[in-house]
Amino acid sequence: MIAELIPASFSHVVLITGSRSWSDEKSMRKTFNDAWRDWGAKNVTRPLLISGHCHEGADTMAERLWRAAGFQIRTFPAAWTAQSRGAGFQRNQEMVDAAQVYRDAGAQVLCTAFLDFCRKPGCPKRRHEQLMPHTPGHFSHGTIHCRSRARAAGIETVDVFHPSLPPF
Repeated sequence: MIAELIPASFSHVVLITGSRSWSDEKSMRKTFNDAWRDWGAKNVTRPLLISGHCHEGADTMAERLWRAAGFQIRTFPAAWTAQSRGAGFQRNQEMVDAAQVYRDAGAQVLCTAFLDFCRKPGCPKRRHEQLMPHTPGHFSHGTIHCRSRARAAGIETVDVFHPSLPPF
C-alpha cells in the first residue's frame, strides 16, 4: 500500500473486525457510541470505517450502520481467488497497515473486535484457547488474527463478546 494514496483528512478511524456469525446490532451500536463519547462527539468531524467487506456478519452490519449515518467506508475485500487460504490474513494485515497510516497522519484510531466462537465444523484447533488467561474459548480465526495484528501495531483495541456467549 502506498501511504501517499491515503488521504490524511479523517479525524477518527474505526477498524472493524468480527465474526461472520455476528448478529448483535445493539452491542455494535453501543461500541460505536462509546467510542464517540470517549473521543468527544464534537471532535469526530470526519470518521472513517475500515472494513474487510465480508458479505455477512460484523462487516456487513458495521458498513450498513456507517452508510446510514452518512460516514465514509474504506473496504478491503479478501482476494480469495488470487491468494487462496491466506487471503483473509493478508487482507487483515492490509487493514491494519492502512489504520497505521491514518494514525500517523493524525487520526484517532480504534480497532473494534466483535468476537464469537469459531463456527467452523470440525475445526482442528477447537481446543486452542486464544485469549487466555482471561477469556476461555476458541474464537473466529480471522477476528483473532486481525485483533492480534492491530494490538501488535499499538492500535487501541476494544473486544466485544457476542451476548450469546457464557459470561467470562
